[in-house]
Amino acid sequence: MQPLAEPTRLLRPDQPLDGNTARSATAAAPVALGLPSADGDYYVRLQPLPDLDRLEVRWREMERQADVSYFVSWHWIGAWLALICPPRLARLASVYQNGRRVAMGVFTVRRRWFGLGPMHLRLHEVGDKALDNLTIEYNGLLCERGHEREALAAVIRYLTRANSRWLTFYLPGVDTDSVPFDRIRSDTVDTRIMKRSTHYVDLAALRDSGGDYLSTALSSGARAAVRRTARKLESQFGELSVIVADTQEQKLAFFHAMVQLHQAHWSGEQDEHGAFGDPRILHFHESLITDATTDEGEGAQLVRLDAGGHVVGYVYNLVWRGVVYFYQAGIDYPRFGDFGSPGLLLLSRTIERTLEDGHARFELMAGDSEYKRTLGVAEGKMIWLSLDRIGWTSRLRRAWWSLTRRDG
Repeated sequence: MQPLAEPTRLLRPDQPLDGNTARSATAAAPVALGLPSADGDYYVRLQPLPDLDRLEVRWREMERQADVSYFVSWHWIGAWLALICPPRLARLASVYQNGRRVAMGVFTVRRRWFGLGPMHLRLHEVGDKALDNLTIEYNGLLCERGHEREALAAVIRYLTRANSRWLTFYLPGVDTDSVPFDRIRSDTVDTRIMKRSTHYVDLAALRDSGGDYLSTALSSGARAAVRRTARKLESQFGELSVIVADTQEQKLAFFHAMVQLHQAHWSGEQDEHGAFGDPRILHFHESLITDATTDEGEGAQLVRLDAGGHVVGYVYNLVWRGVVYFYQAGIDYPRFGDFGSPGLLLLSRTIERTLEDGHARFELMAGDSEYKRTLGVAEGKMIWLSLDRIGWTSRLRRAWWSLTRRDG
């Protein structure tokens, strides 16, 4: 089996949006663009990030009125702003309708060529390969229900019509259904899209049907592989058991043990360093695990599979509003890799546990790896969308990309 692996004011006209403004900087008179729509006017403001305590209040208030993933909740965004995102790069984008804020998002602003080049904007990423290894998915603006497509269209129209200082606007890990493709076409912007599959298990539908995951959701081949692995492990080591960490201390202990197994496996792979090789990334996840503001049953979930007291592996999930997002796993492949498919067994037992616990959906996240296709029951699509302003700089960059790819 394939190994399991895969985070009310604009700037003044004379104040460049180049990442040199402090987090709590005060800007002068706002400049906003009204955007007509069928339901009223939308307009957008891009401003320095306010104090995080104030932003948290606004964010959580809108969160209660939004259908939002864990990755756009304050649990993730707050930790990202506090620990990952350099304050000087961050800007708050707000979308208003008829004077009322209906959407928010945090853009980062970077300039290359020693700060003299054009701007590159990203939604909830910083543009640093090591830090963006957090891999945000189910990303997007934080929106009140019913404004998702209009708000994103308003932001893109604002950038294309009222702000000429940027070169690329990058939206990583966005659900395809949330993107208003018919509303973002423009003669001034090129669109580049990378599409990836998202495999998941509809636990609510499975529960309603009265079936169990292993017998009714998996193919006969996958079912046989899981059962064969379970028999071998039980014969050699003893009874299998699934343990879900129930205290912060136990969660941290499971997490650090998982990281050790994960990093040990991936450190042997060429050009791979694992998901937790950077200490800043490690600290970020420790912050998620110790987040005291999560409701019971939500937030970081750490699961361990034992065989007769021997640890087979760990799963690290993020739980939010009935959805369980599989984030990473660590498996003792040197010890248990020859017993069949320990990864499939570990994840299938984890999915069975989430079904028992009453969750609505288990997300295997983006990627078309064999184990995701095997364990998933249904499939969606996620995109990494880049909007590139048309001009001599974008043409030069495209020529450079084509040249370097051809040479490689």
